[in-house]
Amino acid sequence: MEELNNAKDIETRKVQKLGSSSLFITLPKKWINKWNVKPGDKILIEVSSDGSLKLIAEKVKMENTHRTIKIDVDSLKQPLPSIVPCLYSLGYDEIILESRKAIQSKDVEDLVQVTKQMVGIEVTEVSETRIKVECLLDTEKVGIESLLRKMLNTVAKRIDDTIALLSGENLKENSVNHEDLRRLYYMLMRRIMGSKYETTKNMTKNSLIVINTTTLLNVGSVTEKLIETVKSSKLDERESKVIVETLRKVNDLLDEVVMTVLFPSTKRVLNGLNLVKESRAILSQLDNSTVVDYAKQIVGLLETALENSSCTLFLEDMPWIERNLI
Repeated sequence: MEELNNAKDIETRKVQKLGSSSLFITLPKKWINKWNVKPGDKILIEVSSDGSLKLIAEKVKMENTHRTIKIDVDSLKQPLPSIVPCLYSLGYDEIILESRKAIQSKDVEDLVQVTKQMVGIEVTEVSETRIKVECLLDTEKVGIESLLRKMLNTVAKRIDDTIALLSGENLKENSVNHEDLRRLYYMLMRRIMGSKYETTKNMTKNSLIVINTTTLLNVGSVTEKLIETVKSSKLDERESKVIVETLRKVNDLLDEVVMTVLFPSTKRVLNGLNLVKESRAILSQLDNSTVVDYAKQIVGLLETALENSSCTLFLEDMPWIERNLI
């Protein structure tokens, strides 16, 4: 496996004074020549909270951040299609798969199917011994908060679908499914894992988001099983009412889990813990069954996710002083 990137040179520049108050430094000649920077060109300046500055020539920004990796298929120990989601999540824009012998057509077909599970990626080149997979998605334009909210809404819609089924309603034809959730999952993983963290605080918070993203995917998976079980089971009116009441609590709990990790709040954590307690109390009215077991699994997963989210409180300044808890 060979990652293709540019070696970074480190140079020192002395800060000079211009006029009465302005300070400036010169740009390295090697960098200017390499990227053909001319007078009048725009330079992007990224300011990090750790005091560092990053200068990027605007006209070559995409080329400068393009990441390519080559994979030797012959030495690969795992199925070919299984590595694409990993490399997509890690932020690679171009994945080149090469072999000294003919690549089987079944592997190519499986690769095409795998790329359909992710956004902005496709097989762009196929020959007897080489496959190229490219991602045209600009992750910098996709917000982490926005993707996490979309995952929340997708899971919540499936919970609503379950409530509708239990209430005797028909599901909408354009209802979301688990594949929609999986696409959002891969996008969010790519956005976080493929980016460079600015601070240790951001890295810690994004790690918690990754953990909870995986939990949301698992909640979605259990919800799909719950929906199929509800379709094939004949629940009496009392059972349906109890499960519906629990799932409404679950939707409120989902909101607290996601919003706590984005906007740390003691109020949200306490409310989430109360929702977990109330959900379990409601479910205790029913004897064990497959439907009840799935509902308990969902509550348990979200309780763990809430505990993860609550860790963000301690990334803030003295969260224990938060007032007006009631």
